[in-house]
Amino acid sequence: MIYLYIFALIVGGLLLGASLLLGGHGDHADHVEVGHGHDATANGAGDPQGIESFMLWLLSARFWTFFAAFFGITGVILDGFGVVGNPIVAAVLAVGMGLFAGLFASWLVKTMTAESSNSSATTADYIGKTGRLLVGFGPGATGKIRLEVKGSTIDLLCTAMDDGTYETRDEVLVVEMDGTKAKVARTRISTP
Repeated sequence: MIYLYIFALIVGGLLLGASLLLGGHGDHADHVEVGHGHDATANGAGDPQGIESFMLWLLSARFWTFFAAFFGITGVILDGFGVVGNPIVAAVLAVGMGLFAGLFASWLVKTMTAESSNSSATTADYIGKTGRLLVGFGPGATGKIRLEVKGSTIDLLCTAMDDGTYETRDEVLVVEMDGTKAKVARTRISTP
């Protein structure tokens, strides 16, 4: 049994090392679609939950890499160094540690990528922001505004809420979004 532990430790360790050195991008099994003849995200159901999510983790290379490495190291320590006298107990503990490490690593990466993908700006984030016009415009015309949203500088096409003329460098407020085009109003009312 010790040879199985050593083999798993070597394979898992090499895969973890290569993942660290080469960036670890592209575990494509995390993108497998689960559903009954349709895309699970297209109908608003979102990511698979429960047993479907667990099954996707079992298909991922990330899970098996962490499983092999931690199964191997636990087995080598417990059985190879004689920490546990019974080899069956050592095997059960090694499998348990491998399952825990594989599932935890898969869950952690999925959680972290979900949080980073939710940091992008949506059209609702533009409303109420002020910016400067890059391109002035008049009634019925389209201009261009530069905004700072969620730490990113974004340029948007814009139209006026009123029939006024807007000059380049005017400060305007985004009142609403019409698709990808902002509807803006002046931040200061000019007095005659």
